[in-house]
Amino acid sequence: MSRRARALPRGWYPFDERDCQSEIESFIEGGSFSNLRSGKGLGGMVPHAGWYFSGKLAARVFNLLKSKSKAELIVLYGGHLSPEELPRIVTDKVWETPLGDVILHTDFAQSLMKRIEVRTENPNSGDNTMEIHLPMIKYFFPDTKLLAIRSPASLGAKSLGEEVAKLAKEEGISVLSIGSTDLTHYGPNYGFTQRGTGRSAVEWVKKENDNGFIDCALKMDIEGLLKHAKKNESACSAGAAAATMATCQSLGAEKGLLVDYYTSYEIMPDDSFVGYGGIVY
Repeated sequence: MSRRARALPRGWYPFDERDCQSEIESFIEGGSFSNLRSGKGLGGMVPHAGWYFSGKLAARVFNLLKSKSKAELIVLYGGHLSPEELPRIVTDKVWETPLGDVILHTDFAQSLMKRIEVRTENPNSGDNTMEIHLPMIKYFFPDTKLLAIRSPASLGAKSLGEEVAKLAKEEGISVLSIGSTDLTHYGPNYGFTQRGTGRSAVEWVKKENDNGFIDCALKMDIEGLLKHAKKNESACSAGAAAATMATCQSLGAEKGLLVDYYTSYEIMPDDSFVGYGGIVY
């Protein structure tokens, strides 16, 4: 059996089963989503930093979707690909997590590979955009199979997302789509300081740069979202959000609902910081 081992080092998320479970449970404790009770959950957007920074938001999106979806397949869209690259798909049969192995839907992956041009994901890539979410997927959806695929930040993401939805419809498989996307990476560490440093820069990122991207995501404006990310450097892995939106739209989603938004500055104030948004569709 082809088993993909953990690649991210200690610090991204716990190594121990008990620690993983207790952290997830602490993340969702006291979460209130009274304004998000109506409708069926078809997917969402989650951040992909280490759990210390964005785990709480990711867990709350997953927890909300668990209560609103009975999916047979979770499609996890990762990123960190340039617009010119092809999607990269995981073809292993299982993926290790501290909470037990996640089973990948290899039949669905093989069928998709016959319909679109993709590359096979390197088992040693260590890309965080997908792996960081696996323990949460195992916790909230322990018996659901996974399709893991990284999406380019281009309109190819739209085609990818639509093709996944089309295949799922043809095979009668209910799908939950997750896009792994961080927002603005601001500050000297990221070479992006056009509004200086300090609190005024944080407010600009929150109220203008990230807000513009989130607005496109909530409206499910795929082209607008990709253009905003490219022009304003407002997202890392915008292709993952775009692919998720395309899958959700194809399956009937009409809008996104914001679960929460914050930046790493609120957790650890620094001149370099990252924005995080959680959305359900």
